[in-house]
Amino acid sequence: MSSETPDLRNRVEDSRGLLKKIQLVVPGFRGYRQLEDLREADELLRRQVVQMLQGTESLVKQARTNMVNNGDYGNLQPAASLLSKMQMLEGDIMHAEQGYSGISPAIRVKQQTLDALYEYDYAFIASASLLKSTADAAGIASLSGDNLNSELAKLSVMADDIRSSLSKRMEAVENIKVV
Repeated sequence: MSSETPDLRNRVEDSRGLLKKIQLVVPGFRGYRQLEDLREADELLRRQVVQMLQGTESLVKQARTNMVNNGDYGNLQPAASLLSKMQMLEGDIMHAEQGYSGISPAIRVKQQTLDALYEYDYAFIASASLLKSTADAAGIASLSGDNLNSELAKLSVMADDIRSSLSKRMEAVENIKVV
């Protein structure tokens, strides 16, 4: 993990209220509380990833507006395709499986499995950050013609890479069904 993005698992643990602290000492409830806190940290992390992706999406929307204003209609389809891809990715990351186990589940999800899911999601931070910084560095909102087309293609490949990583994460989630 990078030092730039804090590990939200520690932050969630540190912010436990009195009720959650009591749950940690109740027999049979401790494990549940710890897993719920880990799921909460993972959800917070995925929200940050989505916010980064939305920042990139905003830049592409700005580029699309500039294309229309400048009569550069040739890149509208690649921009629309990338925007669609980004929006689907945002939804899939935000609503990704969390490995819920409940208080008394039929199939127990172990903490190491949830930690592995968190690590997958943590890697999305770097990917989403790289996507946004690439769009920023290229000045995508001010590009036109072939330069814009090239940058849109590059961003599209990067979004595909994130999608591929999300698929691997889903495979990991599906493997938690058997303990």
